[in-house]
Amino acid sequence: MFESIYPIIDNLLIAPYRFGLPTTAAFWFGTAVMAFWCTLAGELSMTLVYLWNREYYTDLNRKMTRMHNISVEAVRHKEKETFKSANKWANEYFGKVFFSHAALFAVSLWPVPFALAWLQTRFTGIDIHSVPFTEFSLGYPFVFILSYIIVRYGFSKVRSFIPVLKKIDDLRAEDAKDAGEMTSWNELAQIPEDNAETANGPCLESKA
Repeated sequence: MFESIYPIIDNLLIAPYRFGLPTTAAFWFGTAVMAFWCTLAGELSMTLVYLWNREYYTDLNRKMTRMHNISVEAVRHKEKETFKSANKWANEYFGKVFFSHAALFAVSLWPVPFALAWLQTRFTGIDIHSVPFTEFSLGYPFVFILSYIIVRYGFSKVRSFIPVLKKIDDLRAEDAKDAGEMTSWNELAQIPEDNAETANGPCLESKA
């Protein structure tokens, strides 16, 4: 099945490189289009994964916020043991939230290695640019990675105008609101001397 579909995919991907532009410009244009498709596919994949696991992400944020707020209240009421226990759980949930977000972002990158693999089959050994005063040349990896960074940055500036992605951003903002507001350590007007060591030690606030 792959062997029958690949020629169709190959023709679609190579088409932007054949728009009649000068060779270097054509390569940059075609690679920019490739970077756009990678960005779009990655964003849609990230959206689907977020919707599939939305309840899990919201629950993690809610637990992290709750334990953090309990630890702040424990400092306020001079309850060291409560603080230690709550802060331990708050940091654990923070770690889970952080890595879940990192994994979610990684989902958006899955098209990149496939794009590079296709570019390798088409443009291996072709030098696009040469570095002045050296024998070093730049090929398709340089053009694609730079194009991808630029396209992805530009896409982040216009995603709020795309209805589907704007809806997802609104859902994420709603979930963050439902998780509750984290109490700031700055709200502790005075920290008792016997709690000075405890109050200076919360690591969640410094990480968040």
